[in-house]
Amino acid sequence: MNKVISGNDMTTGYQLLLETLSEWGVTSYVGVTGGGVIHFLKHINPLVNSCAKTLGFFSIAEYSAGFIPLGYYLCSGRMAAAVATTGAASKLLSCGLSDAKLHDIPAVYIVPLTGEGTQGQSPLQDTSVYGSNIVAQLRSELPESVFVLDSPETLAEKLLSAHIQLERAKPVVLVLLHSALNSPAYYPAKTIASVKLPVQRSSFIDFCDEFRHDIDGRRLVLLVGEEMARYPEAAALTTQFCQMLRCAVIWSINGANAVQRDNPYGFGYISFGGNDEALSLYQSIGKDDVLLVLGACPDEYTVNLQKFSAAKTFFLTNHSGSYGQIENSFAHMAQGAYRQVSGPLDQLLRSLLAVAQQRPFSNISSPLAPNNLNHFQYTPPRPGYVDMADLYLQLDRWWPAGSIGFDDVCLSYKDRQYVTQRPNNNIHFYSLYRGSAMGGAFGAAVGAKLSSPTRPVFLFTGDGCFRLFSGSLGEASELGLVIFLINNASFSIVEQGLPIILPEIEEKNYHACLKPLDYCAIARACGWEAEQLAPDLSNLSFLLDKATGKSMKSLLIDIPVDALQILGRNPRVTNL
Repeated sequence: MNKVISGNDMTTGYQLLLETLSEWGVTSYVGVTGGGVIHFLKHINPLVNSCAKTLGFFSIAEYSAGFIPLGYYLCSGRMAAAVATTGAASKLLSCGLSDAKLHDIPAVYIVPLTGEGTQGQSPLQDTSVYGSNIVAQLRSELPESVFVLDSPETLAEKLLSAHIQLERAKPVVLVLLHSALNSPAYYPAKTIASVKLPVQRSSFIDFCDEFRHDIDGRRLVLLVGEEMARYPEAAALTTQFCQMLRCAVIWSINGANAVQRDNPYGFGYISFGGNDEALSLYQSIGKDDVLLVLGACPDEYTVNLQKFSAAKTFFLTNHSGSYGQIENSFAHMAQGAYRQVSGPLDQLLRSLLAVAQQRPFSNISSPLAPNNLNHFQYTPPRPGYVDMADLYLQLDRWWPAGSIGFDDVCLSYKDRQYVTQRPNNNIHFYSLYRGSAMGGAFGAAVGAKLSSPTRPVFLFTGDGCFRLFSGSLGEASELGLVIFLINNASFSIVEQGLPIILPEIEEKNYHACLKPLDYCAIARACGWEAEQLAPDLSNLSFLLDKATGKSMKSLLIDIPVDALQILGRNPRVTNL
């Protein structure tokens, strides 16, 4: 039975909240203090050593803070919490919350309410129904994941419900009411939930029998998505599977992290920034083929608003109610027959491999992938600019082992994968492209560094994106981040797309021009080291040596880029 802690052992709601979050593994908090959260944050020391298991708070502007839990999780598999006070601060924090939802990333967001007794009295940053009505706003985006902590009696129950949502790979918002959390709390019997169920053997046998029957005499294509990338041995497993079943594999932007570079059946990235061989293969799938999807949300940048065209689609996922599902299913995205199988993806794949070893499947064998996955020559830049195709390839040969990288909403999130063609076994690259919030990748990169300070962290960002996070450079100056800044004085994704979308419009009406700035000077003023990359790459080796040196100073590398050098594909232009 729950009991209230009294006497010398009295626990307030705030203390119980922090203890519960610690039991969930949340020890790192980020954001900005303020009147609404001072009574929560007073229990947390400033973050000094992010490797320590003690609680720590890292002060950084709310926009970037909202994305930090995403990078933190993608780098380490652990959760972090972003904190903001009332008013605009909560709105800024929620930009990262949107991408956490869209990419199925468990993360904790903490925002407060104005006092109950002030309702109707026009309090500062009024969160009530008379002001921002913040709870309704949050619930419109996360209907089941907003928990108002407004009573000591229900605190433990609500926290347990919140943990269930986190276990389902969903972000949660904990909304603080000071009067309730400053009161004695009811001690819970349980604060950690488990919703992960083992794969039922009978259900799996049915799936195997159906899979064997449906691929008999048909071509099988494997599509790997970002959910698969969250399993430690994912890349090796997908290679084993492709070799065992002799099937071609293609992958989404983040699904690449679940594929090995030397997978002989790897045909490349599809759709946005996709490789020509992968696009040709995917577009050829039809009534005589079977598609096996490993946790790949059929979002616009993956399938370009088109349904799966195979005769039969098998979709494997361990996420219930993930982004893009309708009634816990992607059946609405399949033209042909559809079967969804739930369970840990690594277990499902290993089980299929074991069944194949006992009795081989009889699908049609795929040819091996060609060495070059693209059909066209890269467009060269105009004089005075870096050849980005050359730079991406040189970096692809250089990345230190165990690195993690992020592509912001700039040319790199379209071009890098097109040029390099295959995943790099030394580095995992992530793009928060579903929300495509410019500048958000900076927060994700900071989160990665906070979670794993010794791991090399790299960020490609644009001069447009830079404007959204540059005010937080000072806070990240001692983290050892490396930023590759694509400096082309342009919102270049727009500039490259509009001649196709609006061919009759004059260039001046693109509104894509940016005022050139001295980005190195700005970075140095914020405590960073900063250098400009020479157009002929003559100082690249020097800069890369500096990037991997022992200094904990963060480094910005300013790259002069030709906005008109078109590399990767942008199929979305046909949808606009």
